[in-house]
Amino acid sequence: MAELDRDIPVPENAESLRARLQALAERVGVLAPGAPLTEELLAFAEGAIDMARGAEERA
Repeated sequence: MAELDRDIPVPENAESLRARLQALAERVGVLAPGAPLTEELLAFAEGAIDMARGAEERA
């Protein structure tokens, strides 16, 4: 499992959700710093967000 790199910031006020997800993917080791966030990874992350929101609404 990849190490969490807390030195990579995940900006709260990034210009887009994609930019925040890019930084998060780099932080958790899914992407090497500077590697592009693919459409597949973006779709997965957006699906995970939707699932988490649904779980919050059911709680």
